[in-house]
Formats: sequence, C-alpha cells, structure tokens
Amino acid sequence: MQKIDKSILSEVIHKRPDISYKGNYGRILIIAGSTHFGGAALMSARAAVNTGAGLVTVATVSEKFTAINVDIPEAMTIDYRQENDLRDAISKNNVIVIGPGLGSSETTFHLIKTIIKNIDEQIIIMDASALTVVSEKNINLKTIKNLILTPHQGEWQRLSGLKIPDQTTKNNLEKINSLAPNSLLIVKKHLSEIYYQEKIYQLISGNPGMATGGMGDTLTGIIAGFVGQFGYSLKSVSAALYLHSHIADKIYQKDYVVLPTKLASKIPETMQEFACSQN
Repeated sequence: MQKIDKSILSEVIHKRPDISYKGNYGRILIIAGSTHFGGAALMSARAAVNTGAGLVTVATVSEKFTAINVDIPEAMTIDYRQENDLRDAISKNNVIVIGPGLGSSETTFHLIKTIIKNIDEQIIIMDASALTVVSEKNINLKTIKNLILTPHQGEWQRLSGLKIPDQTTKNNLEKINSLAPNSLLIVKKHLSEIYYQEKIYQLISGNPGMATGGMGDTLTGIIAGFVGQFGYSLKSVSAALYLHSHIADKIYQKDYVVLPTKLASKIPETMQEFACSQN
C-alpha cells in the first residue's frame, strides 16, 4: 500500500500557461441538491470553482438557483427536471458529478439512468445519494468507462455488502473489481484509501475537526476540479484527496471544527503555493 503525502501536490498542480482560456481547465456538471438539501450543491460547486475549473454548471431544482447565483456567481445553473437541458449539459461537459444532496428518490434513479444512457468518454463521479440508489436499485456500473466512486464506509457497506469490520484492503479490492472493474474507488474514513487497477493508496493526513456536514461534498467538488484540469488518473485524484486534508489540517491548528466553506476559501492560495514551488 502506497502512502499519499505532500509531494503529490507538486507533481500534479502546475503553473498555468500564459496563454490560457477557460476551456482548457475542464467543464464540470454537478447534479446535486434538492428542496431540503440545497447546501450540498453549493459546497460541491464552490469547491470545484475554487480549484480552478474552467466552467461549472450546477443542475439542481430551480428553487435553489438564487442561492447559487448569489453565493457562487461563477457557476451556471440548470434545472435537472428539464430533460432536454440535462441531456444537453451532459453532452457538453467532460466531468459529471452526481449525488450530493439529491436524496434517495426515484428522481435520483432517473438521473443516474439518464447519465448512463447519454455519456461517452465523460468522467463520472458518484457520491452520496447516488451511491445509495445504485445499491438499492442494483444498477450495473460496469459499462461506465471513467468512473470515480466516493463512498464513506456506511455507503460502501451498502454498495459492496461488506460490513465495516470486513472492509479490509483485500476485500475492498476484490469487491470493487467485481462491481466496477474500470472504476476508481475512494473509501472515505480516518486514513482514507484509494483503489484503482490493483493499486492501493492510503492518505496519511486528516483530523477530527473534519467530521462535519458538507466535508464530503467539498471533497467531491475538489476531485471534479482536479480531474477536469489535470486529467483522470490515480495521481490527480490522490492529489485532490490530499489537498482537502492538507488544508483542513492547517485550519485545525487554530479552529475547533473545520468548516467546509472555510476550507474551500483556502483552495486557490494553497494550489498557487504548490504550483509556484516547482520553480
């Protein structure tokens, strides 16, 4: 098992070329939020924007448009209940997030099916409610070419059938190779683990101040921003995971709890620090 440390950030984050435009840095579609769980969409989108994603679109319920447009004016909004708009957005974006704050409803099931039917080479990140619905509806994930799964241990238990005490590295690797052999799996926990093509990486940072609502939604947005800019690879996802905990560890030195909004606000300056450290 390989440990993920600070060196991964300088390997992945690089200075932007002088001649750049927003299309160079990823087109991210975040399908998230619902009437009762609008904050998840906000936190995922804020994190994606702050990592430097070129274009971020949030597909959510129209009742949440004002909150998103005021809090994150850099992000665009569409209503995921409008089928044609959603399909058009799926085709135009290269990274698609689904799950934060959606709830385990038939709507979420329909959204997952719509994605699977309308994707080609896009990178799909499934989180939160999407993972629960996949397990409840026994959705086949093997046909998705570029898939990232981000369950916490309870969600992984539902998806894999492995009880938490049985979630050993050996069992996790066997199960993900059975469920979705082309995917990259992050099992979120104390010292989170990544499983990808027979390789296992482990995070060696993080703190108890991160145990608060929205932390996972923020991580999902960071991952989306990283793979949109730096490509879909074990390294880019590992760097996203490390950056999330690295910033949280700095905040925790002074703060009793690590608020996701504060963490997201520190992303641009932290990335610049590591991009400039290559010189």
